[in-house]
Amino acid sequence: MLPWQKAAWDRVGDIERLPHALLLSGPPGIGKRLFAERLARRLVCEHTTACDACRACRLAANDNHPDVLIVRPQEGKTEITVDDARALNQFLVLTPHLATRRVVLVVDADRLNRSASNAILKTLEEPPSGSYLLCYLLLVSDAPTRLLPTIRSRCQNLILPRPTEEEGLSYLQAHQLPDPGGLLALAHGAPLRALAWPHDAPAMAQRLFASLEAVALGRDSALEATEAWQASDMEMGLAFLTEIAAAVTQVALTGTIARGWQGAQEGRLRALAARLDLEQMLGLWDEALETRGLLSAPLDRRLMWDRLFLHVEPRG
Repeated sequence: MLPWQKAAWDRVGDIERLPHALLLSGPPGIGKRLFAERLARRLVCEHTTACDACRACRLAANDNHPDVLIVRPQEGKTEITVDDARALNQFLVLTPHLATRRVVLVVDADRLNRSASNAILKTLEEPPSGSYLLCYLLLVSDAPTRLLPTIRSRCQNLILPRPTEEEGLSYLQAHQLPDPGGLLALAHGAPLRALAWPHDAPAMAQRLFASLEAVALGRDSALEATEAWQASDMEMGLAFLTEIAAAVTQVALTGTIARGWQGAQEGRLRALAARLDLEQMLGLWDEALETRGLLSAPLDRRLMWDRLFLHVEPRG
């Protein structure tokens, strides 16, 4: 269990009183899925403790327990489909094989499409006859508001916390990362998100920030910035560009600084926000989000970067 999840784990309490449908929500990169997987092991554990030693725990840890089903978007798909939901419903009506309970874990539950949502809603409204206390549905979501309101209303919501800065730093330091503070700040305090990034991510984000400043101030053209970035990791660059655009827009609209950009970055953000108009900021943000969705297409990376940097070129 991750250190910052202990209080939430204690709140779960006696699993005999656990609701049959639980929505685990919170920001990305804080370990919601790990928490849900451990809770699933606890529900099928021979000692009801998630001991990690019994046969049931070992099977569940390897995704091989016959009474635990994990549902997620299938490879190559972005949604959880109605066929996935039907398989889930069929699984729940079966008698447990090894445990006394059946558990379904839905990863990225906000990706349920409309038909799948309706199929799951029917199960929530009418649990399998005679098995109400034997079936558990654990939904994990970064964006619970994307779920049908009727699904949310039939689940007990457990909001998992973001770790404190000390907890996040300690976790990343234990992995011996070269710049744990920079990674954690860039990930807005989400350690698992930071852990997934390359070690030079903070430096890359700063170089991208500098390129945007140079174009906005007229020191470089969009074409010159593109020359410097066309061979870079575009997926990572777009992730940082989206963060920068969001942070600059927040400054312009609210005057506040987003988490991860305080300190030395504050003055630079405010200067960039003052240099760009709202149309430019929102255009950059939208372009970055749209481009991230096109990365799998065989498009010219040079043209993509050029279109992005054009949004911040001085006008008039």
